[in-house]
Amino acid sequence: MKVFIVMKLQEQISRMKSMMGLIIEEEQKVYENKPIVFVGTAGAGKSTTAKAVAKKLRILHIDVDERMGSEEYENLCKNEPGVEVKITRTDDGHNYGSSNDQYNRCVLDKLLEKYGNTKVVLDIGAGTEKSADLLENLPNLFVFGLPSSPENDKPYIQLLKQSRKDRAEKMGQSNLEDNTKDEDIQLSIDSIREFYRGKQNINPFTENGQRKTTEELVDEIITKLT
Repeated sequence: MKVFIVMKLQEQISRMKSMMGLIIEEEQKVYENKPIVFVGTAGAGKSTTAKAVAKKLRILHIDVDERMGSEEYENLCKNEPGVEVKITRTDDGHNYGSSNDQYNRCVLDKLLEKYGNTKVVLDIGAGTEKSADLLENLPNLFVFGLPSSPENDKPYIQLLKQSRKDRAEKMGQSNLEDNTKDEDIQLSIDSIREFYRGKQNINPFTENGQRKTTEELVDEIITKLT
């Protein structure tokens, strides 16, 4: 009982320090030379939280999807064995195209070669689960949008769908998520559950189905950093 009380007290102290922006030197030493990695389903708030954590810790935020669409990483990977990639870039900064799992893996591998011993935030989009083994030894990997058990999948999917619709409306593209199917979200959840089994799960919703604020999520993650 005494050990439990001490652990809870230390957790509360750490949370208070993170809320005040105080990351003590001992805490920094533990994770300063490894990436903080975010994976998860769309609509769970992964990218918003990843950017906020990077800002809070004053470190680089790397959008892996963005790098996959860049000329730099296309050129680095296009001649690698098994890689298939075709990207069309527009003047407004968007890119469209298709790539296979080998290309996704190559880009992630190149990023880890460059930043694997650096404190940065890696914001990884959906579809890279088959490269999860590359992240296996990273101590600070957080999974967004994964229900605590399969029994909670159905109500969770509805929360994610509403979250995506809300995001689309804010973007001025209210019809963007009209064709989103429950089974597609379920497949994403199943894939993440399989490939990231045992990793730290971040639930963006409370037990009452209310969305946590970005500040609450940032505090939760900073407290959990090893």
